[in-house]
Amino acid sequence: MISSEPVAGARQLNAVFILDVSAYTGPLLSGWVEAGNRIGAIIVPGFQRPSRGFSIGNFRRRLRRQLLLRRYLGNTPVKLIEFGRPYDWDELGRQLPDVAADVLICYAFPTLIPQQLLSLFPKGGLNFHPALLPNYRGPHPLHRLAADGQHAVHGGVTLHKMSANFDDGDILGQVPFCEAHWATRRDVADSVATAMRALVREVAPAYCKDLVSGTRQPTGDFVWARLERNHMAISSDMSIEHVARLWHVLGGNPGIYLDVAGREVRLAFQIARLGPPTGKGPVRRWGRVEFDLANGRVRYLTYGRLLKRLMKMHTAFARPKAGKPCPEIRVFGKVASESAPEVPPAGRGG
Repeated sequence: MISSEPVAGARQLNAVFILDVSAYTGPLLSGWVEAGNRIGAIIVPGFQRPSRGFSIGNFRRRLRRQLLLRRYLGNTPVKLIEFGRPYDWDELGRQLPDVAADVLICYAFPTLIPQQLLSLFPKGGLNFHPALLPNYRGPHPLHRLAADGQHAVHGGVTLHKMSANFDDGDILGQVPFCEAHWATRRDVADSVATAMRALVREVAPAYCKDLVSGTRQPTGDFVWARLERNHMAISSDMSIEHVARLWHVLGGNPGIYLDVAGREVRLAFQIARLGPPTGKGPVRRWGRVEFDLANGRVRYLTYGRLLKRLMKMHTAFARPKAGKPCPEIRVFGKVASESAPEVPPAGRGG
């Protein structure tokens, strides 16, 4: 383990973050501050401007951000920079020199960050990717890991340098996941949040202090993690456990779907296991659907407006368990005078 606790007389690191402020990313921000570092600014997604007048929805979203910042950072002052489409990178760059940050740290930004912005930071940019790179590069790694059944093989979080291409920069650190991290929807979110918090406390400061150099990713034909419509379709040859995992990861957004008499029905969560497979087709009634899977017949709720509202309320008040024990952290590159492990052999995908 690399010590990132503040040392008397040590220079305080300063970072700019580019991410949305949520219960998902709050532990990441608090982990950086708890390690004795500063947040120069947070670049957050800009909201769509109303065609006219004042937007109640945008006001509520901004208020929610402020409340989340207060929850995770207390009274620590933070500059927020709203940045939305069409992206004006030159204008954003003009707002950052006064911040004098060492590094840019990113999570889940929807487009490639240009080198002209990364060059403003002495240590460039770092990105969190929710899979064990080089496997499952791309925009939907969690979804594809669950859909492909590779969650316990390539599931985890990677901290890597940003480069001119998506998700192919040098790997600095990784936190691998096991089957238990995917047990429920909450477990997945908590595991990602906790892993990012650990990596930003331990590995990101070590990189900024030249204690970690990183390791180049191997070349090869790895799975590109883009979600297609067929990945959301439920079929009778899937296991009960696999479909439950798809619900945990894909159920809220973009959803999982079952063909019932030639019509797509969106599924909510499982409410009962009914016994062994019957050989009968799906039966839908009263907001529920019963259908066969490879190892049993199950009953699911169907997804509707009421359930969607209840899920939003639950998500808004949920807090990641940021204080739970951190899993293993793998560090790549030089650590002080010792050599860290190389990137482990990676499976190939198509």
